[in-house]
Order: sequence, then structure tokens, then C-alpha cells
Amino acid sequence: MSELRHVRARWPEPEVPPGEPLWLHYELDESADVVVRSVDLFPNGAVNRNSIEVEERGGKPCPSLIDCSIAEGFAGVELEEITRDEFEEIWARGKDTPFWNVG
Repeated sequence: MSELRHVRARWPEPEVPPGEPLWLHYELDESADVVVRSVDLFPNGAVNRNSIEVEERGGKPCPSLIDCSIAEGFAGVELEEITRDEFEEIWARGKDTPFWNVG
């Protein structure tokens, strides 16, 4: 696996809609054009996390946590670089929450 990049973005509007995260954190493998892991921080303190590994536990493949290229998926999004340690600290607090391969 190549060098991973860790970033975060705040919900794009000043008012966070109910059920949406305030902060979104991502682990990106840009050379493979893949979002490897994500962590959502909610205004109520809940922390949900997801990864390709979590998604594939049910036996269905998951090539990335987004269904488009990184460039397309994050176009116009203000991303803030964070360290791997910062990402890992948030990841450790999260609850596995698959999105794609549920049901």
C-alpha cells in the first residue's frame, strides 16, 4: 500500500442537519484513488467509523468508500490535513458502521 493521506472536513453548511456529522475524517490512498477508512463525528458526540475491511466482512467487495474518484468526490471540499496519529485517535473512539454493504 502506498503512502496514506489523512484529512478532515467540516459539514459544508453552517447548520448541520439532524442525523448528519459535524466533522468527516478520511484516510485516502491517492495513488490507488481509494478512500480506505472514514470517521464521522456527530454534534451529539457519537463517532461512527467505516472502512473497506468493515464493508467486506459480509463477503461483498468494496473497492472504495466513495463511488467515484477522489478528485470528483472531494471537488470543492475544503480539506484540512491531519496527522495519522490524530486519525487513529478518532478511529479508536468510533463504532463500526458499514454504509454500502448493509442488509
